[in-house]
Amino acid sequence: RSALNVERSAPRGAVFLSYAREDADAARRIADALRGFGVEVWFDQNELRGGDAWDAKIRGQIKTCALFVPVISATTQARDEAYFRLEWKLADDRSHLMAPGKAFMVPVVIDATPEAGAAVPESFSRAQWTRLAGGEPSTAFIEQVKRLLGGKSLEAGRPRPAIETRGEVAAPPKKSSLRAAVWISLGVVAVSVGVVFFITGRRERPAALPKSEPVVKAAPAADKSIAVLPFVNMSGDKDSEYFSDGLTEEILNALARNPALRVAARTSSFAFKGRTIPMDEIGRALRAASVIEGSVRKDGSRVRITVQLINAADGYHVWSETFTREMTDIFAVQDEIAAKVAQKLGGSSVAPVAASDAASTKNLAAYDAYLRGRAAQTSGWSESGSAETVRLFEQAVRLDPGYALAWARLAQAHVRIWRDGYDRSAGVAAHAREAAAAALRLAPDLPEAHRAQAGVAGALDGDYNAASRELDIVERLRPSHPELPADRAHNEQARGHPGETLAAMALRAVEADPQNADTLVQMASYLSECGRYAEAELFCDRAWNISQVAENPIRVKAVNLLAWTGDVGATLALLEFLPETLRMPRFYVRRASLLTQQGDKAGARADLEHLRTLVGNRYADRSGPRGVAVFALLGFGRLDAGEGQAAQAQRHYAEALTEADRYIRDFPNKADTGIELRARILAAQGRQVEALAALDELARVLSLSDDSAQTDSLRQVRAEVFAALGEVDRAVAELQAMQAGGKAFGYTLRLNSHFGPLRANVKFQQLMKECEARADAIPRPKK
Repeated sequence: RSALNVERSAPRGAVFLSYAREDADAARRIADALRGFGVEVWFDQNELRGGDAWDAKIRGQIKTCALFVPVISATTQARDEAYFRLEWKLADDRSHLMAPGKAFMVPVVIDATPEAGAAVPESFSRAQWTRLAGGEPSTAFIEQVKRLLGGKSLEAGRPRPAIETRGEVAAPPKKSSLRAAVWISLGVVAVSVGVVFFITGRRERPAALPKSEPVVKAAPAADKSIAVLPFVNMSGDKDSEYFSDGLTEEILNALARNPALRVAARTSSFAFKGRTIPMDEIGRALRAASVIEGSVRKDGSRVRITVQLINAADGYHVWSETFTREMTDIFAVQDEIAAKVAQKLGGSSVAPVAASDAASTKNLAAYDAYLRGRAAQTSGWSESGSAETVRLFEQAVRLDPGYALAWARLAQAHVRIWRDGYDRSAGVAAHAREAAAAALRLAPDLPEAHRAQAGVAGALDGDYNAASRELDIVERLRPSHPELPADRAHNEQARGHPGETLAAMALRAVEADPQNADTLVQMASYLSECGRYAEAELFCDRAWNISQVAENPIRVKAVNLLAWTGDVGATLALLEFLPETLRMPRFYVRRASLLTQQGDKAGARADLEHLRTLVGNRYADRSGPRGVAVFALLGFGRLDAGEGQAAQAQRHYAEALTEADRYIRDFPNKADTGIELRARILAAQGRQVEALAALDELARVLSLSDDSAQTDSLRQVRAEVFAALGEVDRAVAELQAMQAGGKAFGYTLRLNSHFGPLRANVKFQQLMKECEARADAIPRPKK
């Protein structure tokens, strides 16, 4: 018997499995086990076929396979003539062409056949033999094959005793490798201005970015810390990837409910999907002492799950098991796996905590929609991704209205859309509130339900005290929740408290979830506000390399680069590398501003005109893009005024004012943006009394307390409006207060065209000098 290419599941080279017909069952068990861990096996289960074509194919596979695995038994001993002996001879002939110590032969004995006197080629005797009783695979054997496929050579001339694998005998320490997929390895990466883009799939994608030195080092792993790596999809259907990913996440969540364990975040573990990285490196990166990896195979109504628990430091396999269940039992097997893992980690002291029945579902269709929704939600925030996330979670709760976790995720998706400013319509707010309330009603002790409530209270209501109380509940229910530090950082930033406290929170959020692209870019924005420019750039680079589905990493990096260096040309060059497909309306506002600073007013006008057309054709019902379009009209007016076209400027200002009023009418839940726009436009027109009244109205509509009314965002608006009105002292006072509160301006004060009227002011000059000196003190990136 011989191997035919049945399945290709790993790019590292195939294992050719050669066996006698009578040993087919044992060979099949070996093949299934290897495939279960991502190893490609050439193995034909059909009857032996003859013919020149078949014979040529066998010869070709033996000539190109990475490892040759002969199955040795009493049957092979007894058969003096058989096709497998031709296979053995072909492999033996090939081995004589190889360098000494080259790993190629991996003999497997499935019974008591002794090595001494075995009827095998001489090259088999030089190799290390493995004994697998009845073909039952062991973790030691699987790890040996994976290690050899990874390119490790055997020491020439050294005795190699057979590996005994009856029962669960620990293998010698070996560094396990992982099938995981990221655009880059976890190491810290940096985008240079000269990075080159290439085409991948349906859209442009930049090349992997060069590595740079890390700024933040991970703390040592705790004894009961664990990471669950994405299970390999062995279903032969790429579209089933979401199922294996979802199963991984559910096992991870089951473990995370255990207060005695610290479990690495889902987004961080999944960043290693598809890459071959030493297990000890993964453990250090995720601060995990133990790692789980495995595979999932769906076949009709049945699912086969293979799981390994590995000590990250030395590669020892602590435990492995295969679970074959009906799909209707999928929910029970998740908890069963988590329970066994917890027991292996620490016995009864870390027994899993049962989840609320209301949090989960028994509806397989609802579960399927939820898993697809999570796949979309964790790919990184984007226009299309957010819409697909909402659609799938809505489908899940329609199929099972009692599915609390799906309701919570749906609420979080709506809050994310609102927080980003993309759509702050009444509908989005109402859907977020309804979904969060449903989740909490169905599962009062579900951490995700309280996270959803915190998002509604903070992002929608501006009640950050209420949001903090909800997050306190999350911490009590799940102390090591990986997204909790980011939630707290959002609250701190929204309160208008930049400075070291916010910076510390941002760094803590990244440490807790180091491969969450969305968290990375948001924390980078906060760090930039605090003047932590090097770390902000680092996190933007990581986010872009992990998930290149949105403009945010490049846009935030551009803002950070300008503040750090004041280099308009380099910032423009960075923006140019963003693929056209990812350029949202605010991209064109940012680029138009930079082009204006370079004196390219025609280019700036072209960007503003393109933005207006884009919004009118595609985003007319979205509050965020609509607000940006009004800014574009204001930009047209300022360009006109700068070129001495006063009448044309006034026409653009009048049109902008009309659009601002329409914005307030169309988006009453976001009236603050419309009022802010009115204040800016009225100031540009020189209508001082009305502009100041609009500022007062803005503070009232925001319903801010006396303390939180002095947030950076409101102070920034006030400073720019005061500058436009010629109230220099009041404008400088606002900026000084922002600096005193921890805001780092860097070079933005010098480059902000709104502050032109302030440049002759001595206090403003001193403020610029201090801010730029602080930026200069941080070593700048190489061009």
